[in-house]
Amino acid sequence: MKAFSKLVLLSLTATLVISTAEAKRGGNNNGNNNSRGEDSSTVNNPNVGDAAIVRAVDGRKRVDFVEGSGMVVTKLLPDDNVGLKHQKWVVRLSNGKEMQAVYNSDMCPRVPVKVGDVVAMGGMFLWTEVGPMIHWLHHDPKGSRPDGYVMINGTYYCKD
Repeated sequence: MKAFSKLVLLSLTATLVISTAEAKRGGNNNGNNNSRGEDSSTVNNPNVGDAAIVRAVDGRKRVDFVEGSGMVVTKLLPDDNVGLKHQKWVVRLSNGKEMQAVYNSDMCPRVPVKVGDVVAMGGMFLWTEVGPMIHWLHHDPKGSRPDGYVMINGTYYCKD
């Protein structure tokens, strides 16, 4: 009986090690291009709420990939046409703070965003001289990071 118990324990340990290794290298991620090992149930998930983005804003530090949903567009900003073209807008987070979203419109068609839209976004968070900002809101053509996205009314923009 002791040999059987040891065999079961060894089998469970091996399964855990294999599952952990697959998660770290992005295996079995349902096409989410999760090469950095994030939990694939949260990458590109428009129903996660904005807690991770709120933490990033409060921490004022770069986060390579963060996502959130339920953010309300409060303001459309003029496009940045210097160098690569970027579409910009401001969203209000659940804690009342605002954050700028910057979307590379050279890579993909414009997002039909308007004031009052409720959006979900995933991308890179930075703290800048103008405050909190999320960018890389598009697929990564090099495949070196999780694909960013913008989702409005169930439609993804520039996800792949």
